[in-house]
Amino acid sequence: MYLRFHGNYSSPKTKQPYGIFVVIYHLYRDGILSENESQLYLDTKEWFEQNLPNPPYYDDNNSIHAVTWFKDEDESKEMLIRLQPFFRIAEKHKVEIIKSVSKVLPGILVYEDDYQVGIVNPNYDGER
Repeated sequence: MYLRFHGNYSSPKTKQPYGIFVVIYHLYRDGILSENESQLYLDTKEWFEQNLPNPPYYDDNNSIHAVTWFKDEDESKEMLIRLQPFFRIAEKHKVEIIKSVSKVLPGILVYEDDYQVGIVNPNYDGER
């Protein structure tokens, strides 16, 4: 099974909802977070940068327009626990975070590691 936590507004690049990391970043970028929340955001982001592999398509500004989904497996349990500060921040600021679940691979697989998969929308035409 695969899990994706995302907002209710879409990226113009991928044509899919922004993931939780970007949604919370937008709150940080826009100066909406308190000083404590900003520090919590930065600490949580740093933990993920050190512990969650960065798919290589992000190195070229995601030219393939992929999104990531967590694998719902034992290896990913800590990742899901470490997302809790982001859920709390979103809730406090009344920002909807949607949990999408797929029992099958939710698109065309372009990346995989122990914790996540990178997916391109099956309708991706390479022109977006």
